[in-house]
Amino acid sequence: MKKARKKNIEELSISSSEKDTKTLQEYAFISQVADMYYNQNMLQSEIAKQLYFSRSKVSRILTQAKELGIVDIKVKKILERVPSIEDTLKEKFHLRDAIVISSFSNEEYDQNLDIVSDFASIYISNLLKGSIVLGVSNGNAVNKVTRKISPIHPCKLEIVQIVGSGSNAHQAVESRDSVNRIAEVFPGGRSYFLNTPLYMDNAFARSQLLQNPSVVSVFEMMKRCNILLTGLGAFDEKRFQTAEIIREYQTEAHARELAEKGAVGCIMAVYYDINGNYIPCDWNDKCITMPFDEVKANSFTVAVACGNQKVKPILGALRGGLINVMITNVATASQVLALHEELSK
Repeated sequence: MKKARKKNIEELSISSSEKDTKTLQEYAFISQVADMYYNQNMLQSEIAKQLYFSRSKVSRILTQAKELGIVDIKVKKILERVPSIEDTLKEKFHLRDAIVISSFSNEEYDQNLDIVSDFASIYISNLLKGSIVLGVSNGNAVNKVTRKISPIHPCKLEIVQIVGSGSNAHQAVESRDSVNRIAEVFPGGRSYFLNTPLYMDNAFARSQLLQNPSVVSVFEMMKRCNILLTGLGAFDEKRFQTAEIIREYQTEAHARELAEKGAVGCIMAVYYDINGNYIPCDWNDKCITMPFDEVKANSFTVAVACGNQKVKPILGALRGGLINVMITNVATASQVLALHEELSK
């Protein structure tokens, strides 16, 4: 309805002789009131006094002006870090660093993730200096960050795939694809690929694959990682919110077992509870990914995540000390802190 009305306004302004004179006069009057309020900075009470009608009528006219498209209000969104919440996260969870970006309630999830990933890519790019071994996980957040990482400092960079792969259909969010992308933009960057599926049900075949020299060498490289870049996956028993690469392998039986054992999220495809504890289960035991203990022991694991569905995964990772740097937005961080306080009572 609003678009149709706005179109009529444009038509009236172009060929007024063909339009209803009364309608033109009404639009012109609404425009005059809007100009007095927005351009001349007059108070509504002043406008009412000058035009000899009530203040409430001025308010109704200004509302009409917005509905008809005569007034188009645009708010420039200033994106900035929120130090107070960053400090709270660092203090409560003993983080090495926290990056919390201002957010806007009407933004969609993808838009907020784009904003967070922009800041994350700058943060990661600034870390890459000297000799660095960077471990890269998979997922939508990591994919967005690695598309924007660029060389800022001289860096002898080695990039390691730390999560097994899915089918070609998932390459856009695969660890392998992200590793390739970073190596292409860093001169002399060296890539190390984990040439295994993400999950293997057959225990014998899995053990044989893990003994392959190329696979062994990549797991050795994981131990050398100075920095890990990861997203945090949400647990959903019905698997609607589960990442495609995981859903490709994960069965309903896996999901039921994880639900029974209190899974809230995953890091590098390995599931944990609200306190960040590893969940012993068939899925976790047969995933081919960076070992959970090594993830927890790493001193510089950077997690990028935002959105309502990531609140529990973030809190679990923070409580369990699975990450050292959290990059998110203020809306998500506030929910994480509120949930932490509620569960701590």
